Amino acid sequence: MPALDTGRYIITNVKYGNLAVLPDANDESDIIAGVEENNPGEKWNVTLLNNRKFTIKNHGFDHFAGCETRPEKGDTVFGRERNKQWVIRETRIKGRYTISPTDGDVFWGLPDGESETPITLASTPNDSKNQWTFTETSA
Repeated sequence: MPALDTGRYIITNVKYGNLAVLPDANDESDIIAGVEENNPGEKWNVTLLNNRKFTIKNHGFDHFAGCETRPEKGDTVFGRERNKQWVIRETRIKGRYTISPTDGDVFWGLPDGESETPITLASTPNDSKNQWTFTETSA
């Protein structure tokens, strides 16, 4: 059974402490590392589906987190109108998760700790820069 429930979350990178932020409502805008709290693009509605996969939809801009079909290492994660299913798995460390597309063996990651760095797909799930925490939040 998945360790994460349906809910509204702030998604934070374990290594750098940056938040996953959708900066605007434009289709295919990169999801970036953010540091400002109370940004409308920082809250995500995470929905557990019947197949134990998840959708991740931005609360502020009403777009889903997405990526290319059959993504590769280095591809960016972006906002889009169509939903995309993700696998969210808890690591061996309780409360830390990896996020991966259902059609690729890659994981959300941050190559550095700079603000506005795009979230890209990486190949190493056990690196803390490719792990995330989910903090429940209200509207």
